[in-house]
Amino acid sequence: MTSTFHILYFALIMLLMTLCVQVCGTIKFRQRKELRIKTLLKDIVSLRDNTKELAMRNEWLITEMHHRVKNNLQILSSLTNAQLSFITDKIGRDALFSSKHRLYALSLVHQRLVNNATASTIEMTCCIKDLVAYLRNEFEAGSRVKFKLDLVPLSLDMSFAIPFELILNELITNSLKYAFPEDRRGNINISLSVAELDNFQLVYADDGVGLPEETAFLSGRSLGRSLIMGLAHQIRGQITVNRSEGLMITIDFKLSRTDNLL
Repeated sequence: MTSTFHILYFALIMLLMTLCVQVCGTIKFRQRKELRIKTLLKDIVSLRDNTKELAMRNEWLITEMHHRVKNNLQILSSLTNAQLSFITDKIGRDALFSSKHRLYALSLVHQRLVNNATASTIEMTCCIKDLVAYLRNEFEAGSRVKFKLDLVPLSLDMSFAIPFELILNELITNSLKYAFPEDRRGNINISLSVAELDNFQLVYADDGVGLPEETAFLSGRSLGRSLIMGLAHQIRGQITVNRSEGLMITIDFKLSRTDNLL
């Protein structure tokens, strides 16, 4: 009887010791697990803070870059204006004025980026309207030349926005300089429409004197025409010219999903 009791007592002690070992192991395992979880949470918080800091720094760098580009464009524009006061030659002055207008067209795009540095695209409707107002004032067109704008919303990234804006600058400048001589009145129509999904059409038309019959627009050697052809190629555009009434330029271009955001 005593022997059996001792055996049972010993077995009970062993069982309790086994349970204690298992409990201690479980507690240690949970402690190690909790420690790993705390460490992971700490790493996540640190990574999140670092990511936030990097994002803020990246945003600051982008903003600073746009401001510097804008300032450099303003410096170039100021230098051009200063140079104009010393140039009396008509050809030289015309060249400087054209450069000044192109710089302003570029500055309009960069201004939109400065206003919203985190945006990846630029809304072109406002840029077009600002460019029209600027060139109308520069050429003192007043109410003599009326503009009609019919524009669908279109947002472009920098690689498309700049050539698009420069194309319009060349077209409007050409009309205001040559299409309405001797204070002739006229109209300029600018239409931007969606032909089909991701296919757009820019139609620029004036009812001015038009081009001489012997002048071929697409093969012309002037700087303005060469720029229009080269810039249209950059936005993958196809140009069509109609000279039946004044001058009409149609540019059909296609954008991929990554090029625009409607």
